Amino acid sequence: MLLHQLEIFTQVAEKNSFSKAAQSLFLSQSTVSTHISNLEHYFGQKLFDRLGKEIVLTPFGEKLYPWAREILNVKDRALWEMKGWTAKIDGHLHIAASSVPAKYAIPTLLAKFLGEYKGIQFVLNQSGSEIVAAKLLNGDAEIGVLGKQYHEDQLTFIPFLQEKLVLITPSSIHLNNHISITELVDYPFIFRKSDSGTQANVVQMLHTSGITLSDLQVAGYCDNLEALKESVREGIGISIISGIAALDYVKSRQINAYELAELPEKRMFYFAHHKKRTLSPWAETFIHFCLESAGLVSNQYASLPD
Repeated sequence: MLLHQLEIFTQVAEKNSFSKAAQSLFLSQSTVSTHISNLEHYFGQKLFDRLGKEIVLTPFGEKLYPWAREILNVKDRALWEMKGWTAKIDGHLHIAASSVPAKYAIPTLLAKFLGEYKGIQFVLNQSGSEIVAAKLLNGDAEIGVLGKQYHEDQLTFIPFLQEKLVLITPSSIHLNNHISITELVDYPFIFRKSDSGTQANVVQMLHTSGITLSDLQVAGYCDNLEALKESVREGIGISIISGIAALDYVKSRQINAYELAELPEKRMFYFAHHKKRTLSPWAETFIHFCLESAGLVSNQYASLPD
């Protein structure tokens, strides 16, 4: 039995898929199948049953899984603790992040982190906050960064970075700061797609103000922030987005930004991970590194409307 065979086994078990495990490990599916077969031969026990197109752990596989995960965790922690002696760091950091942190926060922090911990490879996936939470539940990412808490019974959330949502308009539209959403019902709106944490906050704000999306003139939806900002710049409509995401267009005077009366408080971005998954030492270190360095990101976005 080899350690990399246990790694392959845990990946297949967590993803319930040979193909997804192969993709995650940068191996061919046939290689993954061969290693699982060799592991089954070693134990003399079947590890997975096929139920139609799905695979599930056998009773023996269920018994083996926590031990395999514990063995791999001990190996990772031993190598991490010895890095000062060996000068060797070997780890894979898989992050799923919602749009704002994926574009405006994590890359800056990753650059500093990887400069200090050379040898760690990373994967950064960008998607809506709800999908980020699903990736954590499915084992498709080890840590997530998102703007809304989902599945709080299964995920642990750690406050990371504060920001505020702002109303953005074409540069030709001039409004009073701290304007109320009730004064904007005659303007065409552009929104993010529904799995966005920002959009969830906007819908909640509207609900608190006694307004639904049907009360507004919705011109359309965009699935990414750049397309939305460009649509506002072109005069298609107005929107409510992350202040961090708006700042580059505001500074270049392509759009205007205003604080809404209904959104006086800042919102929080969170690190998240599965409660039942023991984090790798480099994932733990990256989270602590980011928490200590969050001020570096916040200082870049200090000129938002008050």
